[in-house]
Amino acid sequence: MTVLISTNMYVSKDFDRVLTYVKEFDGKVGVEVFPMFHEPEYEKILQTCAPLLSKVPISFHGPYYHADYSAPYGSECYEKTMKMTEKTLEYCQNLKSKYMVFHHNNFRVSAENKQNMIENACINFRKVEKMYADCGISVVVENAGVLQNGSMLLDQNEFINLCKKEDYRVLIDIGHAHANGWDLCSVMEALKERIAAYHLHNNDGVHDSHQRISDGTLDFDSFFERAKELTPSADLVLEYNPKVARDEQGIMEDIKRIKTEMLGTVYRM
Repeated sequence: MTVLISTNMYVSKDFDRVLTYVKEFDGKVGVEVFPMFHEPEYEKILQTCAPLLSKVPISFHGPYYHADYSAPYGSECYEKTMKMTEKTLEYCQNLKSKYMVFHHNNFRVSAENKQNMIENACINFRKVEKMYADCGISVVVENAGVLQNGSMLLDQNEFINLCKKEDYRVLIDIGHAHANGWDLCSVMEALKERIAAYHLHNNDGVHDSHQRISDGTLDFDSFFERAKELTPSADLVLEYNPKVARDEQGIMEDIKRIKTEMLGTVYRM
């Protein structure tokens, strides 16, 4: 089990702030890199940070902005998505990423297009899986989308059944599960042998607000207990919003809490 910090909370110009945690924890905290290749300055900043990033555990999120794996083959969105996926793979290789995180969709879902989106995303997953497998990197599927904003493509049972049917390794975003009203313990139990990692953040049970783990209605004490029991080797990735990024001391406290709860490491809080 490794604790990682997602760079999801930074705009490109602030990306290097994640190195604060790399340095503070002396390489014992990793980074999940959130690709933003649509921003012209992003790649240069990522290259500047690469020497330090190469010394810690790394995972990569899949392309999110201007990207959607449910897009049909040959569409403009499909072409943009696959181009950014190839660019992400370059850096996955360079930084020896453990895996890349895959969303079946990022855009809104309607009853009319749901089935086509699922079929397209499943086809595109296999393309991405092969592309990355050829370079020795696995792809894990996240429960993406939130009911409140109309982007939940798969409900709890559909997600579980699809993961089993397609034989996916998975990343459970517990904040998404909570906002969608899922029974998180049931999801963990059903997919425990497939779970490679979790995205950790909290919310009010409706909005996907990506707050600190102590700021919301999701019971983290219960989650820690179940995670230790069911998935003790799964990575834990803090995935916070840009406002939380300003609270560096609070994030430090959250990292220490996780390490204390999950690894028995003792810190002065």
